[in-house]
Amino acid sequence: MITLYLIRHGQTVWNSSGRYQGRTDVALSEKGIAQAEKTKERFRTVSLDGVISSPLKRAAHTARGIAQTHGLPLETDARLKELSFGDWEGKTYEEIEKIWPGMIEAMYHDAGTMKLPHGESFADCQKRCMEAISDIIKRGDNKTYAIVCHGAALRTIICGLIQIPLSRSWNLALSNASVSQVLIYPGDMNMLYMLNDTSHLGGLKSGS
Repeated sequence: MITLYLIRHGQTVWNSSGRYQGRTDVALSEKGIAQAEKTKERFRTVSLDGVISSPLKRAAHTARGIAQTHGLPLETDARLKELSFGDWEGKTYEEIEKIWPGMIEAMYHDAGTMKLPHGESFADCQKRCMEAISDIIKRGDNKTYAIVCHGAALRTIICGLIQIPLSRSWNLALSNASVSQVLIYPGDMNMLYMLNDTSHLGGLKSGS
């Protein structure tokens, strides 16, 4: 069995203002930094064999403390970057709806193939993310890894690991600095053991 802890980055200013981030390299807010510290403490007593992160600042900052606590190098993998929201990045739901009427709701109900304006589809994102996850799993059995990345990317990973259609990816709530856990078994018998746990954050919880 392999244990994967799937961790979403802490809050950014764009998270708090409802702006789509995607590949834009937005740093953690003060609250996000505090959430990252709480997440680091949560993993202090968890045995880890590796910490792998998206290279975007908000994820790498969240992951760095976890790696340092365990004396592990922080590995970054560009395949774990967030879904590219293309022209939507930096805009709110309302701003997107005004420029591209109906398109944002179509994305939320799409089977994963709809490409965003100058961006990716969920299927594109899942393909590269699952390649990264597959390489981690191939490192060997009886290992435990912390993987830190982004909301949409993590949704595609969870869907891929437990064979949920991408059309249901937005049914998975994933708050800032939340922890999910998937147990990897032979024969595609993977188990979603924990989803969106924010118990370590106390009063620092934020939305999905």
